[in-house]
Amino acid sequence: MKEYPHIEYWNKGIQGSPIIAFDKLDGQNIRCEWSKNRGWYKFGSKTSMFDETHSEFGRVIPVFKEKYGDALTEVFKRNKLYRNTRNFVVFCEWVGENSFCGRHDPTDKMDVVLFDIAPGDYTNNGFMEPKEFMKEFGHLHIPRVVYQGNLNMSFVNDVKAGKYKVKEGVMCKGVQQNQGRRVWVVKIKTNEWLDRLRGDLGETALREELNGDLSLR
Repeated sequence: MKEYPHIEYWNKGIQGSPIIAFDKLDGQNIRCEWSKNRGWYKFGSKTSMFDETHSEFGRVIPVFKEKYGDALTEVFKRNKLYRNTRNFVVFCEWVGENSFCGRHDPTDKMDVVLFDIAPGDYTNNGFMEPKEFMKEFGHLHIPRVVYQGNLNMSFVNDVKAGKYKVKEGVMCKGVQQNQGRRVWVVKIKTNEWLDRLRGDLGETALREELNGDLSLR
């Protein structure tokens, strides 16, 4: 099943290019695959597969199916854009109110939140363009859109400073026009989140998060 790629920091984005920035939820990446013949038949974390017997992720499946199973299936089957698409991998965040850096509070009520979709027959790098995602799936629970405009240092610095009232940061999605409309994604983290990471997990964890480049904070 398709995996979600590693998200680079904002310095790897196309400066000056139009983006849509979504609230980056602080949880764990979950992927679910649907096919016309089998429905929702495959589930995984970022790097491994699981079913309902899995000790950590087994409970994700009924939560996902109740919240999104029928609603997504209806769009896949009825929307004329997807009549010839035989399978989809959808990407969600498994998150609780007090989740931090992939760790969860056992007393939290956990939720899944849809943040991206990869139709099986797309011709770009496999991910849905952000405007299409918003138009066709924005009626479902997706991360809040916090900004639409160009990727520039003013926006980057505003996110870092906490202007947009996000817990972790933002996920910026753009489309590279000269490469077959390739969808690209970068992230910006708030200084508050990075400070907490260093305080909870140490300087080494902060350096690893920033790929060794402390100028990104």
